[in-house]
Amino acid sequence: LRNRFVTCLAVAFLLLQCAFAANLSAGESRAYGDARAAIENVRKGTVTLRVSDGSGTPITNSQITVDLKRHAFLFGCNIFGFDEFKTDAENALYKKRFEDLFNYATTGFYWASYERERGKPNYAKTDKIVAWCAARGIRLKGHPLLWDHEAARPEWANGQPDTNTQQKRVREIVGRYKGTIEFWEVVNEPSHVDGVPIDGPYRWAREADAGAHLIINDYEVMANGYPPFFELLQNATKNAIPFDGIGIQAHEPRTMRFPLHSVKATLDKYATLGKAIHITEFTPASAGARMTGEGAIGVWNEQTQAEYAEQFYTACFAHPAVVAISWWDLCDAKSWLKGGGLLRDDLSPKPAYETLRRLVKDEWHTKVSGVTNERGEFQFTGFFG
Repeated sequence: LRNRFVTCLAVAFLLLQCAFAANLSAGESRAYGDARAAIENVRKGTVTLRVSDGSGTPITNSQITVDLKRHAFLFGCNIFGFDEFKTDAENALYKKRFEDLFNYATTGFYWASYERERGKPNYAKTDKIVAWCAARGIRLKGHPLLWDHEAARPEWANGQPDTNTQQKRVREIVGRYKGTIEFWEVVNEPSHVDGVPIDGPYRWAREADAGAHLIINDYEVMANGYPPFFELLQNATKNAIPFDGIGIQAHEPRTMRFPLHSVKATLDKYATLGKAIHITEFTPASAGARMTGEGAIGVWNEQTQAEYAEQFYTACFAHPAVVAISWWDLCDAKSWLKGGGLLRDDLSPKPAYETLRRLVKDEWHTKVSGVTNERGEFQFTGFFG
């Protein structure tokens, strides 16, 4: 009898789990459907083209073709693998895969590796990336200038460099790339590590380039809203610290599948601060770890990575406050997390890469044709860009 009782309890618990998963799945399905519908209103507009001759007379029945060349929305990735492979062929393929999908790149300024010898920063590498991106219309973000982490504490400083040295670095780098690097994460993860206050650095950056878009970036936000980050941003606004964007990382906890309704709720909350929202680091890794989070079932593999990429991108692209999503990293061979790339070690595309390419280049792309009417007009609805 005892064994039967235990078995019945186990079955009942399993049935409850299945019912909960089914309800959650229905809720997720609604959230996904709502997001897809919202994209039509948030990311598209109606345009009327008028065609006339030199005297202003409308030209009727004129053939018109419209093809989106570049999204206004920033679909990005860090570009840390640029020229970091062993062969020219691999480096060329990395660049091709990058250019074929992205219009936005994050280039690194981690102080410990960027300036191994004091006074000799690696501008040559950055200059090459800047030139390559500029030639292809790929917009750039610099990340990070300061961070209370070993990756941003050069050995020659014996710890975190002093305030004067920090100020010199921020002003010099932002000034050097004024007009070429538009976006900056000046201080990284300030609500988790407080060794570098944000007040001075963001003012230095603003003075170095008044037109730069300055982002304050942190993690754990998608997991629980991370109230300390929200409070830090509130205080930054109250104290007139200059910043333009809120950077939300999306990979902590590293195995968590953030429910779509929670993603929207988090975005809604941070949107109340009145700043542009950037999804700065998104890494659902396909290395076989068990998926965690509310109602999550299964493991992270290439297929689930692709499925969730589509869902998460759709939820974020649908939100009017979000201006950018950046994957972190492009290729497994250079990824900070095993299986974190959109490409395998050999640079072949995973399903997630193909999924995002389908979304960005096909589904979220405008290509229409037709003829002008009797007033010489052609009207269409298309994605902003």
